[in-house]
Amino acid sequence: MIVNIIFYVCLLLPVLRIKSDLLRLIQYSVTYLLFGSGHQQHVCLVDLPIIRFEDLQNHRNRSVDRMCFICSDDYDKDDVLCQLSRCGHVFHSDCVGKMLHRKQTSCPFCRSPVFAGLEL
Repeated sequence: MIVNIIFYVCLLLPVLRIKSDLLRLIQYSVTYLLFGSGHQQHVCLVDLPIIRFEDLQNHRNRSVDRMCFICSDDYDKDDVLCQLSRCGHVFHSDCVGKMLHRKQTSCPFCRSPVFAGLEL
């Protein structure tokens, strides 16, 4: 019994991890060979309105946060902001782009999905 547990923990689990990493490497290699180095998966930002901070303050009836929750920097009047469509929270557009590049698809403030139809 103890020998079986040691076998599974010390030998079998690392082998399974290596197998999944190897399969992922093969998938990326095939994608690279078929589509070349210029092929990347891009997230469509159609659902994300972009607006300057000054314009947002002028058009919104309620108060606007003065700080980006992602980078903790204060907004300047000419900063380009991105408003998440589901929850309405606003962040620097660069911060949202980096967040989506890291494949984080939920609002960093309230954890609601960024895009309609996405399940967490």
